[in-house]
Parts: sequence; structure tokens; C-alpha cells
Amino acid sequence: MLFMFIFAVVAVQLFKGRFFYCTDESKEFERDCRGEYLVYERNNEVKAQKREWKKYDFHYDNVLWALLTLFTVSTGEGWPQ
Repeated sequence: MLFMFIFAVVAVQLFKGRFFYCTDESKEFERDCRGEYLVYERNNEVKAQKREWKKYDFHYDNVLWALLTLFTVSTGEGWPQ
């Protein structure tokens, strides 16, 4: 447990605030993730959806989330989802 805690602290120092993504996959940065984009669905339907800047489910923003993320990565628990 101490070993995992040490890696969690180091991960928070290295990766804090870096695990975000845009709902529009063509945008990489927060400054570009604005406005709306088109989503093509079945039957040739087109919908406009708002771009959002979201955080991944597993991240390193604090030590508790870092421990959870390291546990998930090391054991493979929850990977099928």
C-alpha cells in the first residue's frame, strides 16, 4: 500500500489537471473546444451537439483518485467498460 501511495503522490505531481478531453474528437485543446459540431446518425439524420470540455473518469487530480486510477491500471479491474 505504501508503494502505491508513493506512486500516487508522484502521479499527482506530474499529471494534475491534464486528463481532460473534448466531446468533439477533432479538437485537442480547451481553447478550440467551443461552439457546436455535427453528429451524423442513422437514416441520414444530422444533429448539432455542443462541444464540452470534460474530465476522464480516471485521473490524477488528487491522491485518492490517483490511488483508484493506479489500482485500476495495475489490476485491470473495470477495463471492459
